[in-house]
Amino acid sequence: MLGGTEEAEAEARRAYKAEQGRPWFQYNPTGADAVADATKAADAARERVAEYLLATQLEQLREQAAARTEQAGSVPWTDRQPELAARPLDNDATGTVIP
Repeated sequence: MLGGTEEAEAEARRAYKAEQGRPWFQYNPTGADAVADATKAADAARERVAEYLLATQLEQLREQAAARTEQAGSVPWTDRQPELAARPLDNDATGTVIP
């Protein structure tokens, strides 16, 4: 999906045109070899942009998760769950432990 974004397509078009403009293709930029190499360059550029966008999105998610963890960790448990903290333990939970 990220390879189909506007940024990825724009980069693919630039890579395609740049490859066709190479000196060895200057006399026949629409020949089979030029088109094949340009297509390969466009695909590689599209993939690089998609990988960059994925890395950027993952970093944003990590930052958001870290911010949520910091917020949740700064409040004591008893303030977050007062009804559970005030509840007495069951008899089964306070029994003796058999080794």
